[in-house]
Amino acid sequence: MIHVDILKPSVKSLKPFVQLPFDIYRGDQNWVPPVRRDLLRTLTGQVNDLFAQGIQRFFLAYDNEKPVARVLAGIALRQHGPSGDPLGFISLFESYDDYEYGRTVLDAAMGFLRDHGAKEVLGPLAPRYDMLSAGVLVHGFDGPPVLESPYNQPYLPQMLEQYGFAKQRDYLAYDIPIAEIPVDRIIDMGDRIRKRFGVVTEHVDFARGNLGRVAQDISTIICESMPEETGAMLPTPEDLLQLFKRIRPYLRRETAVVAYAGSRPIGCVIGFLDSSPALIGTDGRRTPWNWLKRVIALGRTTSSRCPMQFVVPDYQNMAVNALMLAETVKGAMSLGIRRVEGSPVDETHKVSVNNTRMAGGRHYRTYRVYRMRLTETSRGRGGDKKN
Repeated sequence: MIHVDILKPSVKSLKPFVQLPFDIYRGDQNWVPPVRRDLLRTLTGQVNDLFAQGIQRFFLAYDNEKPVARVLAGIALRQHGPSGDPLGFISLFESYDDYEYGRTVLDAAMGFLRDHGAKEVLGPLAPRYDMLSAGVLVHGFDGPPVLESPYNQPYLPQMLEQYGFAKQRDYLAYDIPIAEIPVDRIIDMGDRIRKRFGVVTEHVDFARGNLGRVAQDISTIICESMPEETGAMLPTPEDLLQLFKRIRPYLRRETAVVAYAGSRPIGCVIGFLDSSPALIGTDGRRTPWNWLKRVIALGRTTSSRCPMQFVVPDYQNMAVNALMLAETVKGAMSLGIRRVEGSPVDETHKVSVNNTRMAGGRHYRTYRVYRMRLTETSRGRGGDKKN
């Protein structure tokens, strides 16, 4: 018999919630396990502003005594729906390949969101403010993801669609062989850009004492660059500070550049090393052996990820992005990097899409965020789309 428990946000209670994907993907050579301790810190509200400014519950479905599906559901108080109503979200949705498992845990989550006034639900989203992970994988199942990217089997988005979710937006991933980027030609052009527009580029210093200033500058750039959109959650400096602290072991100044016009920050390209191969096949625990594997892998990695490319609107037609990208690629080459994944690129941001393509990017993966309207008649009717 299938039943659902609501779990307390404690390390002990959440252990089966965290364990479930380890069981589902056992033997899957493409799945990159999370670091358990880091995930539990996030889910118990430690250094997680998304949780501090919202309401959330953890749902775990059992078939008899076996955990079979899970989902985190919450109200994002920093966002709202088009009518101003509370906006619900789901995160960390996982299920064995059985629709009844997924339907049962989603029914429980939708009931919670409906009771708290949500009229719409968005997701799956990351369980914290995160510019690195959104949605579920819907295209490109032929290999492991880069670090911090979603991964799942094809049946998971199919399950969401059967339940009634419909596409809200796709986020694209591009494979960029850096040997094909004309770095020297762009850097030669960069001198003219600097002189004509007074632009200065700086490689980012990620030392702990400098992270606050870096987070402030990049938050300013992103907030000015992003188009106004209902329900958008723009990053605060604190959001970015926590993000950089989390991925600091993979950040390198060679692969991160910020552009300034005088003292004004006007653009950024931020990349980091991909250590996902060192996590594949591990149990997600912080053991000395797993730590050593990650350290060795970072020294040998030939791939990186670039999740942030932003230029403020009044400098978008001045080749500033190309100049920053060239500086970043030149730095990546000095580290032995041969390919970069540009992701996640919002499909609606045409400037970002075009810039990534011009850099030689080949679209090879797609991640999808879904949306569903909540109505009383949609409760438990998995096949009826209310969109």
